[in-house]
Amino acid sequence: MPVPRDTGAPQAPLRSGGERGPRGLPTVFMFSGQGSQYHHMGRELFEADAVFRAALLRYDAVVVDESGSSVLDRVFDPARRKTDPFTDTRFTHPAIVMFQLALAEAVRAAGIPVRSVLGSSLGEYAAAAVAGAIEPADCLRLLVRQAALVHARVPGGMLAVLADMTVFDDAPALHGTDVAARNYPGHLVVAGRTDVLDRAAAQLRAAGVLHQPVPVEHGFHSYLMDDVRETFHDCFEGVTLTAPVIPWYSCVDGRPVTRPTAGHFWRVARRPIEFESTMRAMQERGDFLYLDLGPSGTLQGFARNNLAEGTRSRALGLLSPFGGGRDALAKARAALGGPG
Repeated sequence: MPVPRDTGAPQAPLRSGGERGPRGLPTVFMFSGQGSQYHHMGRELFEADAVFRAALLRYDAVVVDESGSSVLDRVFDPARRKTDPFTDTRFTHPAIVMFQLALAEAVRAAGIPVRSVLGSSLGEYAAAAVAGAIEPADCLRLLVRQAALVHARVPGGMLAVLADMTVFDDAPALHGTDVAARNYPGHLVVAGRTDVLDRAAAQLRAAGVLHQPVPVEHGFHSYLMDDVRETFHDCFEGVTLTAPVIPWYSCVDGRPVTRPTAGHFWRVARRPIEFESTMRAMQERGDFLYLDLGPSGTLQGFARNNLAEGTRSRALGLLSPFGGGRDALAKARAALGGPG
């Protein structure tokens, strides 16, 4: 699909907004990371919503200026199907974040307020931008540099496993991996070298344990990242990080981020995603409507599997590979008690 480059549309503000929806349930915007991408993600909303479309075109122009390549041309390539692999980090890294930033603009322009933001892995960058801690254009330029680094120097892959930690007894090859994420009880992600992951997958099949490769080409959140630590910090040169103006919670440790640094984002990339324990900490803070702004709606499922029985909290995904993106904003307004 040819993508126009200049819309002349004003940028929707990212730093203001109310705290509660009409039903009094504070909203948390959740942002997902690698593995949530696919070809033609957000296509229906891109065609239907002027704010979302203008934001994506604006962000794509930043990526083109930095890298010489268009993310939108790759995402909306008419020669590719949704089910075709989309794993080239040079494109997926900025794509995941810019799509979530654009959706955040569209959601807020539709009158849907944000009380706080929650970032998971790469989604921390989108959370930081919506929280006002980094300018979106700086964020995307940083991610283009980071993606080139990871693409060139970080091998490996990731494997999602539907089991608890006792699965390491069933598949001894897993001991050659690092736990990359604990998403909810009975859902782990491991990362490591591809040969080790292949052996682990074979052992998991033999043990009857459900598992699935994560569509990434690198061992994020594992020892395989260690070789790029110093260069990773260099990617932040010239980037200004400030205190967030909207509360921002991190899946590194479930705590609020008050003084973002390059070191924090290194921990985001290197340490496990602790979504399960982060959700426990969020529930101690109160009841929320968790809006998943990721392309696949993955985090809404994770959130639901963590919510305590009897809670008023709810989780809602807006986009999905299975369609319905055109109605995403109406769905969110309805969840908040407003007109659909």
